[in-house]
Amino acid sequence: MATKLIDVREYTVRAHKREIHTRVFQFVCKECNEVTKRETFGPRPFYCERCRPPQAPKKSQQAAHKAKPRPMTYKSDTDLN
Repeated sequence: MATKLIDVREYTVRAHKREIHTRVFQFVCKECNEVTKRETFGPRPFYCERCRPPQAPKKSQQAAHKAKPRPMTYKSDTDLN
């Protein structure tokens, strides 16, 4: 399969709801070696929910650290003598 790199412009998307398809996997946990079931939308998990609990969704780093814009200063404002 051929691969290539492409440039993608940054953009933001309005909040929306999305339907995802999940599957329930029955497997042996790699850490505790117990047979368990876990529902996931990604690939087959390796660990049970007790050994590796689900993580909370991450908030946007960009929105948390967004700086406030500075007020505009003009040359005529600083030369008031």
